[in-house]
Amino acid sequence: MVRSRVIVGVGEAFLAETSDREVPAGLALLVPMHAVLLGHTGIAVSRLGQDSSAELLLSALRDHGVDVGHLQSDPDLATARARLSDNGAIDRLDPHAAFDNLQWDFDLQDVAQRADAVVFGALSRRSGQARSTTDRFLDACSRAVRVFDTTGCTGDDQNRARVLSGLRHAGVVVVDDNSLGLIQPGAAEGSPREAANDLLHQGLDVVIIAQEGRPLAVQTTSTFLETELAHQRRTHRASLAGFLHGTLAGWDVKASMQLAERLARHELKHPNQPPPPEWLG
Repeated sequence: MVRSRVIVGVGEAFLAETSDREVPAGLALLVPMHAVLLGHTGIAVSRLGQDSSAELLLSALRDHGVDVGHLQSDPDLATARARLSDNGAIDRLDPHAAFDNLQWDFDLQDVAQRADAVVFGALSRRSGQARSTTDRFLDACSRAVRVFDTTGCTGDDQNRARVLSGLRHAGVVVVDDNSLGLIQPGAAEGSPREAANDLLHQGLDVVIIAQEGRPLAVQTTSTFLETELAHQRRTHRASLAGFLHGTLAGWDVKASMQLAERLARHELKHPNQPPPPEWLG
């Protein structure tokens, strides 16, 4: 049996409106939801308002088996709401919401010390308060794999200084075309692989290249691998969960990427459903 790990999503949490329904969204919610599907403990760390949107999110997360005991409640700011396009991109997001006011407390210290992996994103760094709390949390994750997902940076979220400060707290970074250009303004002149190599020289251990419509790829100091399946935004969290699962289980990069691809295909056919147990080792 595969050992269950503690996987934490920290940062943005919001209720997203799609063409036909409302769904949980944001790294702080989606990362633990996918972790639970793989048999791990998934913990959400963020801040919600005291409103109907928060009630809907909490109900959905509990139904998925996510640990919601560390989601803070803000008495003043509303739960963030967003509108998603058909491909899962954010068309509109509330400019100032509860997740921007994430506060440090000793409860977060306890979660950080339990974490085997933590995923955080660029979006949650738009607020100085949330950025400060997240960085303190990451510093307390002494034994965790720390993943910085920079994908989806658009509009006002394209702040180079915020993204660069996040890199200092990560061992693994996930990039797309927009964030590569943000991190390394001259990246467009070379290949994504060359840009990823440059990032490794800045102290990162792994660079995952997640470009829409192109093969998902991973670059380490000794390995470059691509999947056969073209990357899609709607399978992004499933792929990342698969890579994390393999990494935490001690698999090599190739085996972890194979699981990432399998889970992406599975998500397309059976969204939000656990994969066959035999895939997980």
